[in-house]
Amino acid sequence: MSTTRLFLCFTVIATMAVSGCGGGGNGSGSPMAGNGGGGNGSGSPMAGNGGPTTPSVSVFTGLNANATTADNIVTAIGKVSKAKPQAGSVTQSSNVDVNNITLDQVEVTAEYGATQHRFSVRNGTEWSIDMSEGNPQRISDTTPPFKGSELSKRVSGGTVYVDAYSDIEAPETSTDGSVGSVLSVGQSVRYEGGGNSFTFMVRQDGFGCVSSSICAVQSLNINNFQARRNADGNWEILALPAGVMSVGNMTTPDTDYLAGGIWLFVPDDLASADDYVFGAFGDGNDPFDQNNLVALLGTATYEGAATGVYSEKMAESTSIGYFDGDVELTADFGNASGLGTISGSITNFEVDGESADGTLNLGTANIGSQNSGFFQGDVTGSDDERMYTGNWGGQFFGNGESDGKPGSVGGTFGGSSTDDAVNFVGAFGAYKQ
Repeated sequence: MSTTRLFLCFTVIATMAVSGCGGGGNGSGSPMAGNGGGGNGSGSPMAGNGGPTTPSVSVFTGLNANATTADNIVTAIGKVSKAKPQAGSVTQSSNVDVNNITLDQVEVTAEYGATQHRFSVRNGTEWSIDMSEGNPQRISDTTPPFKGSELSKRVSGGTVYVDAYSDIEAPETSTDGSVGSVLSVGQSVRYEGGGNSFTFMVRQDGFGCVSSSICAVQSLNINNFQARRNADGNWEILALPAGVMSVGNMTTPDTDYLAGGIWLFVPDDLASADDYVFGAFGDGNDPFDQNNLVALLGTATYEGAATGVYSEKMAESTSIGYFDGDVELTADFGNASGLGTISGSITNFEVDGESADGTLNLGTANIGSQNSGFFQGDVTGSDDERMYTGNWGGQFFGNGESDGKPGSVGGTFGGSSTDDAVNFVGAFGAYKQ
């Protein structure tokens, strides 16, 4: 989903000072055996031959990425790489129960922005963050249709960092807002002319509102503007005030989008390894109706993008960086005796912006009977250096397809090398072809 991020990209080598994110050269040791290192370094995709440098600017907002911090982040990534995801808004984190099942559940909502999408992200009662807090930054070079934002915030006991992505599209517009037109949930219309200027909108809870301040649940009559809620829950425009010379655009927001990303919680006590939490989340605004899965037959192919973070710990270096890839899934919706299965792969990796070899196999998982078909399966994979194992999971989204099948799939994945030197965790979103 992206090849450029801000909050996390560093290598700690030798004396454990921080060096910047390099590119080119003959580095090695990425989770997919990429060549993203600088100079002639080894053991890290970003370790160059210039030796360690003293950081002049922290790679985390307000945080020095020293040896202890790096080791503790790597430990957290290692935990989540072996964790099993949780259903709902699919979440996979280093915070697990005795059965290695994720305890966190991160939910995200998105709003369209022409250059930077706006996000609100919440992890139950643990923390929440939105664009009004911290110093949100646009993530550049994202893979279309995704755009991303980076958020950070001081919370109780530490700081949370979030990279959030969404494929949310611009609201659709029309000029129909005259008497007799009907607005559904999420729609709004702007009226102007003859000294009158106001907006009528229908909130997600079904209330009709004029200019966000005057709201009613069944009917509105204000300054000769009249609207009434009908039996379908939509609002019909009954009358407009005299002097309204033109009807502005009626906007309909995108209510079928995917959103996901990764997060890191860093405790105030940087030496407290058990308090670091790393994770990934995959969510969407239109979870597929579980009841409709039973009747589906045949197969569907889904293609999209994956993004995540890897860590590598060698004898003399600790590396943490980003990777991206292409995801392809095939859902077999089975027959009357079951809901079917889903499986796929992630290929075409870029590690720290450099092309890398390797494949992750997303093993066959049973489509579930709850949470929009939530499924969970095994991850296996390899590159020219290592073998990998882990877990993945996801659920279906999108109820508007003409064939009745889910329009998209979102979820998370993680894994580790057999020698435990390399770990990775990420999120994916894919669309029916």
